[in-house]
Amino acid sequence: MEAISPGNGHADSAGDAAGLAAAGGALVTAFAAQRWNEANRTWLQRRIGASPPRRTREEVTVRAGALLGGTLAYLLVAGATQGLRRLQDRNGRREVARNICRILRVAATAPDGSVPEEASFIVESALLSTGVGARTRKRLLAEPGPASVSDLGACPLPEPLLSAVAVIAFTAMAEATGPEDAVRRIPALLRRMGLARPAAETKASEILADYTSTYLVLSDLSAQLRTGAPERAFRVRLPVATMIAVGEGISARNASELDRQVTRQAMATLLRRGIRATVSSGVPLHPAASAVIRVAGQLLGEEPPALPAQAASS
Repeated sequence: MEAISPGNGHADSAGDAAGLAAAGGALVTAFAAQRWNEANRTWLQRRIGASPPRRTREEVTVRAGALLGGTLAYLLVAGATQGLRRLQDRNGRREVARNICRILRVAATAPDGSVPEEASFIVESALLSTGVGARTRKRLLAEPGPASVSDLGACPLPEPLLSAVAVIAFTAMAEATGPEDAVRRIPALLRRMGLARPAAETKASEILADYTSTYLVLSDLSAQLRTGAPERAFRVRLPVATMIAVGEGISARNASELDRQVTRQAMATLLRRGIRATVSSGVPLHPAASAVIRVAGQLLGEEPPALPAQAASS
């Protein structure tokens, strides 16, 4: 079993999930900021709307809230995804160590079921080289193992891990039962490790030739058993444009503000008609009232009306 390695598919799926979380967080916080703006308005502002400068400040608040909420959601999801991948890597290394332990324990077991001290030392040294923790090593060594190669299930290993474990297993077999018996038993063990029968017999011959003609350094072989964790760089790629678009969309689709706009238009229409009606009636007006009518007309886009003659002051 090979440790899980990073892939473009995993990275793309994690990036998509974090992007969706950022959009959702931006949406929620934009709504919350909009509600907060509404709560801070006065009674009149909630009825007819706020001034343009205040509305601009409120839109900035909504956009800032969308950016903040989206960033927090993105970091939470990206961090959780990174932690899940590391957990999967750790579990993958533990499964590799379990397969190595089962293979070597079978190889180190004599026909009478005993494990010689030299063979046991080889197993423990190899398991130590896998890089798993002390508690995991003790738990793996304490697990009940198969009594013979025939009882061992499939324990596939990738190259070059397979070659290193095969040589270490042959050495443990030679220590437990002798080189002759190890030559007879190793092909069956190699088939459990994922090799076909012809490849297993060829591999056994190569291992025997190396065992008899060269001086094997088990520490060098054991160093190949460590399955390092894959590099997983944590890259933050915030979808800033998406979060800003969410905030702007919330501000643009404010139903309450649209209703207030209708109310303001209706009030402006009533004021225009009231001004026209007042001017057309010919009623003499106080100078202050005349000034108010002129100012209101200018604000509403009306031409300054021709006001009637002012009443004589008493």
